[in-house]
Amino acid sequence: MKEISTKPRVALITCEKFSGLYEDDLLLVSALDEIGVSGIPAVWSRTDIDWSSFDALVMRSPWDYFERADEFRVWLDARIASGVRMLNAPEILDWNFDKSYLQDLVRKGVELVPTVCVARGEKADVAALARARGWDDIVVKPTIGGGGYRVHRFRLDEFPRYSGEIARTLADRGLLVQPFLPEISNGELSLLFFDGVYSHAALKRPKAGEFRVQFQYGGTNEDVEVSKTLVAQAHQCIKACPALPVYARVDGVVKDGRFLLMELEVFEPLMFLSRHPEAPGRFARAIVGRLPL
Repeated sequence: MKEISTKPRVALITCEKFSGLYEDDLLLVSALDEIGVSGIPAVWSRTDIDWSSFDALVMRSPWDYFERADEFRVWLDARIASGVRMLNAPEILDWNFDKSYLQDLVRKGVELVPTVCVARGEKADVAALARARGWDDIVVKPTIGGGGYRVHRFRLDEFPRYSGEIARTLADRGLLVQPFLPEISNGELSLLFFDGVYSHAALKRPKAGEFRVQFQYGGTNEDVEVSKTLVAQAHQCIKACPALPVYARVDGVVKDGRFLLMELEVFEPLMFLSRHPEAPGRFARAIVGRLPL
């Protein structure tokens, strides 16, 4: 008779495009297996999955969620309501789903790239908002988004070309308005933490003539050593979360020696596990530490 496995089962939440997981997370599968846990890719939009059969759900690469925001939000709310264990914790995922969380971080003293948040449906004059702050070269991005989705950079005299796209974004989600920081040409720092403990860092660089650092726009990443001061500044963002994250990626730029947060990624960030040999094991142990005994 076939023996039934008693290994804990963790669903690694992904999307159809990466149904077998993004390559970086295959290292996590191996690390989980080494400590007796099955990491199983699970596409969030499939209707034939019994989510209650897993010991935990871990957000990894559901990278179509922002294109199907309302549908995904219904799925997420259903999982939270069911009581299934989620990692990161439900209160973190709920909070981080919309980038208006940046306003909470400002109130808690976190230094970030200057940001104006325009609420969904608000009839705001984005150009006037930027002009009043002395910003002539700006970046706009949706509050629910990722991977450079609906992100644009332009000078204010180019605003008419983007007004329709901005209106389309505000029809179904909020909008962030930020000044373009030339420091991004030096790269965007990503500091990776597991259970609030610093693990490693990556420097993401845009290709020549581009400002977006994501790989789909030709961006590259490399290993980088960061100072204890920068780690401490990034850790302040972790401490401001609603609960201690199992995993977190703190993205920002260094301006005048200070780390300025761009985004606190505790929803579904790429964790650059291949950039540090011990990172997959650290991630795996952080997950196992949250499983029921």
